[in-house]
Amino acid sequence: MQYIAIKKEFKDIDGKVIYLVPALTLKNSQGATKQKIAHPLGNDYLVFDTIEEAIKSIELSGFKYVLPDGTKQVESVKNTDLSNGSYEELVYNSLIEKTKDINSSIVAAAITALGEMTDIKLLDIFIEKMGEDNEAIRVSSINSILPFGNRAIPKLLKALKDENWVKRNSALITIQRMIDSENVDVENLFYPLIEMLKDNNTIVRTTAITTLGKNYKIYKKQKNSAI
Repeated sequence: MQYIAIKKEFKDIDGKVIYLVPALTLKNSQGATKQKIAHPLGNDYLVFDTIEEAIKSIELSGFKYVLPDGTKQVESVKNTDLSNGSYEELVYNSLIEKTKDINSSIVAAAITALGEMTDIKLLDIFIEKMGEDNEAIRVSSINSILPFGNRAIPKLLKALKDENWVKRNSALITIQRMIDSENVDVENLFYPLIEMLKDNNTIVRTTAITTLGKNYKIYKKQKNSAI
């Protein structure tokens, strides 16, 4: 089975996202374009506003997809040996597969379910999904990251440098909520947060300002309580 890679692009600085799918152009006998179909050998593109629409176009063409982060569509779990009473592989694979569903509600529910496992190996999935356009998916991803506390900070700081402003903003929101719960080492966050005040997106800058303020408030509180 051949795969078609979905490409993610930004139309402008403030973050209108589009998804490009390679396509073949079919023409009528007069040479006019009749339609485009998703195809791995296509030299043209189909343009979509959502990842769900891009995935659907590929599946309708009979191919499998590769998401912008490099994740390939996976087959359903088959013939899993449950004779020893272990359901771990079956549950993990089934839920991870659902994070690639074209329905955003299904994806959000799968992320929430995976979040209940608090498995550090799942952190990369949550980090990637917090950059989605759909709010329910972002909220589920952020909530699933929060329990990791300091263990998630290196990946969140890396996400602050991502080209996707939604992911950068979600990383800041996650850090802010961790700061509120006093679940992180706030002193190590000052320089990365100050750097985010220079972000080219006004929404991200605004979130960075409030996050920095909360970081300083908790820092002062911890310092005063230590006296």
